[in-house]
Amino acid sequence: MTKADKEGRRKAPILRFKGFTDDWEQRKLLSNIESIIDYRGKTPKKLGLSWNGEREYPALSAVNVENGKINLSKTEHFGDAYLFSKWMKKALKLGQVILTTEAPVGNVAQIKEKKHYILSQRVIAFETDKNLLDDFLYFLLQRNNSTLLRYSTGGTAKGISQKSLKQVKINLTPNISEQKQISQLLNVVKNLITLYEKKKQLLTQLKQGIVNFLITKNGQKPQLRFSGFNNNWESKSFEKLLNYEQPTKYIVKKADYISQGTPVLTANKSFVLGYTNETNVYQNIPAIIFDDFTLESKYVDFPFMVKSSAIKILTSKNSNLFFIYQLLNNQRFVQEGHSRHYISVVQKKKVLVPSIQEQNKISDLIKQLEDNIELNSNTIVLLKKLKEFLLQNMFL
Repeated sequence: MTKADKEGRRKAPILRFKGFTDDWEQRKLLSNIESIIDYRGKTPKKLGLSWNGEREYPALSAVNVENGKINLSKTEHFGDAYLFSKWMKKALKLGQVILTTEAPVGNVAQIKEKKHYILSQRVIAFETDKNLLDDFLYFLLQRNNSTLLRYSTGGTAKGISQKSLKQVKINLTPNISEQKQISQLLNVVKNLITLYEKKKQLLTQLKQGIVNFLITKNGQKPQLRFSGFNNNWESKSFEKLLNYEQPTKYIVKKADYISQGTPVLTANKSFVLGYTNETNVYQNIPAIIFDDFTLESKYVDFPFMVKSSAIKILTSKNSNLFFIYQLLNNQRFVQEGHSRHYISVVQKKKVLVPSIQEQNKISDLIKQLEDNIELNSNTIVLLKKLKEFLLQNMFL
C-alpha cells in the first residue's frame, strides 16, 4: 500500500519497481527546466526572409505533433540553411521534448531524428537539468495533459503561456534511477505500438497491391494469376452476379442504441452505429451492404440491422461473395449527384470474373491478409491500453 499525506493524497504511485520506496515530490513543472525554446510569433518575414522548398529544414508547428510523435507529412513550410541559422539560436537535440501550446494544448513529442527542425508556431521545446530525464518528462507530460489544460486560457482556441506554465505543479520521483526504469518500460511499450502500427500499414499496402494485381479493374485483365489457372475471365454485369434486397424490414425503429445486442450498421467508415435488441434481424449472411447514395460498401458476415433505407443488401447468386465484394470495390463508378445509383449505375457495370475455383483461391489469400491486419489492430489496441494503465499507475 502506498503512503498518503494528511489530506489523504498518495505520496507515491500505486505501481513501482522493487527497491524504490521514497516519497515522490510535488514541484513546479519548470523547476527542473533550464530553459524553454520558444519562437512563437517569429516569422520569416520579420527576418526579411521567406519559406522555401528545401525539405531538409522542416518547420515544426502544432499540426506536426500528434499521438506522441512528430508527423512530418503534415509539414506546411520548409526553410533553408540560412533561414535556419537566423531563426534557431539553439538547435533541437535528440531526445528533447516538445509541447504544443495552442490548438491543441498539451500534445507532446520527442526529437527522434537528427534533423534541422525549425521550431515554428504554437510549439515550444524544453531543456531539462541533470535531475530530470527527457524521456521521463515526455511520459510525465502525457500523464498530466489534463493539468496543462486546466492552466490554459482562451475560448475555442485555448492556449497556455510561459507565465501559466510557471504555475503548473507536477509530482515526480527525484530518484534518477527510478525515472530511468519507468521511462525504459514505457519506451518498450511505445516502441511495440510503433512496430505493430508499421506492420499493419505494410500489410494494408500489401493487401491493396495484391487486390490491384489479382482482381480486374474497369474491364482490364488481371496482371497476376495463380499457377494452374489459364481460362479466360468472363464478362458479366453485377446484375448477373448479385441479388439485391431492399432493407425496409431490417431498419431499426428506434435510434437509442444500447451497448450490446444486434449491431446496427452503415456502409460508411463508422460501420457499427450501435446495438439494438429489436428482433427483425437480417440473417442471410454473408452479405454486402451498399449505400445507394455514396456508393460505399461493407462485407458483413454476422447478423445485423440497418438504420437507413439508402442501404441495399446484396447477396451472391452463384459466386464467392467476398471476391465479388473486392471486385465491386475495385471499380470506378461515376456518381450522378445525390441520387440512387445501384440500379441505374452499378447493376449495369460489366466486369471480368474468373471461375469459382479461382475466386476462392484469391479470396482465401485476401482474407488471410485481412485476418493478419485485424490481429495487428487488436494488438495495437491492447498495447495502448497497457500504456495508459502504466501512465495512470506509475505516476501521480
